[in-house]
Amino acid sequence: MLVLFSMLIGLAHADTEGDDWLNRIDAAGRIAQAHVELNIQVQDARGRTHERTIEIWQKGDDRRLVRMTAPSRLAGIGLLASPGDQLHMFLPSYPPARRVIGSKRTDAFVGTDFAIEDLSRMTYSTVYTANVTETKDGLTKLTLKHLTDPTPELTHLWVDQAAVIRTVEHTNASGEVTRRLLLSDVRPIGSAQLAHRIEVTDLRRNRVTTAKITSIDTEQDIEDALFSVTTLERP
Repeated sequence: MLVLFSMLIGLAHADTEGDDWLNRIDAAGRIAQAHVELNIQVQDARGRTHERTIEIWQKGDDRRLVRMTAPSRLAGIGLLASPGDQLHMFLPSYPPARRVIGSKRTDAFVGTDFAIEDLSRMTYSTVYTANVTETKDGLTKLTLKHLTDPTPELTHLWVDQAAVIRTVEHTNASGEVTRRLLLSDVRPIGSAQLAHRIEVTDLRRNRVTTAKITSIDTEQDIEDALFSVTTLERP
């Protein structure tokens, strides 16, 4: 019994340390509001490159509107994350907007290697619990477990001392890495530290998507009304 009690204390300590890191990560990337434009380059298995443009509006930790604006055949495809962990996706060719639930959040966002979850998630501490599993070369490795999803797939983060994420790896049930995100070109935006370049590698399909922030505006006054299904469905 004493051995079991000691093990439980050790696990609780590890969880607390990991969860503290998640809170620090959220704080390091927190911006009150922002309008961001991303240039996306998708390279397929044959080496062909396809370009996309995505705009993102965010307010606080629970409102985000994501819209693809180019190429024209994909323009209008969007995501809306709203309070209460509500997530909707809109495909102009298949209206109306529909809720995205469960495992569908890990599906690729149309025409890229970003998962829907990558583009819609604004915080980690509200979605995951974490354990510190390794510290090396100035980076701390966190192993994340989803708070509500019982599937065995795990997410691993490597974060620097400023609690800025540098690498994200997603694994399957066998522990094999299926998707990797590398974050670089970190710049201060107000009190936040934001990566301006993200490279996503889908190891199953041998594809790479590179996203670069081309503009970011944190001074624009973004109205709450923007974050509605009506706006999501608007051309």
